[in-house]
Amino acid sequence: MNRTLLPKAALTILCAAAAAAAHADFEVRDAKGRRILLKDDGTWRYVLPRDAAAAAKEAREAKGEKPADDGKPPPTAELQLVAKVGSPVGCQFDFRLTNTLPYEIRSLVPEFAAYRGDVLYSAESTAFTNLKPGDQRLRSVRFRGITCDEIARLQVTGGDRCEMGDLDRFNNDKGVCLERVKLMPTDAVKFEK
Repeated sequence: MNRTLLPKAALTILCAAAAAAAHADFEVRDAKGRRILLKDDGTWRYVLPRDAAAAAKEAREAKGEKPADDGKPPPTAELQLVAKVGSPVGCQFDFRLTNTLPYEIRSLVPEFAAYRGDVLYSAESTAFTNLKPGDQRLRSVRFRGITCDEIARLQVTGGDRCEMGDLDRFNNDKGVCLERVKLMPTDAVKFEK
């Protein structure tokens, strides 16, 4: 083999590898610690973690915080079903949200889904706003056209785009807001997330 050809081939391969690396996608973090993938075609997107726990861990690590390894579960607000009131035109449920978190709940809008058997009958939303730590708010949800006895269960969903703690309305992760809310037991109806 020609000895002058070998260095030229190596130089060509090295230049090709450097050019490919110059146009590779790479990640950066924004001021809130969210991961952003900058693509070589000029576009970008948020890099979504595997789940909400991973998102919270990544945000803490990006801020330089150490993980809490004290074995205690993270703090949660408490959502309690306090009353079920029937009427000739439907059923009303009263809920109390108690902020037991160490920060304000500026906005949380969960959806309450009423099921007749295994079939979704109706879903209604209500807003809990401006709850400082220790505050409570009462809200009512009415389901028209169904009696209280016909409602087999209530399911709490949604609540995304909440504003509390490190979460704001630009948060795209599903379920992280309701992870910070604990449903209190009740005998009135099956009540679940």
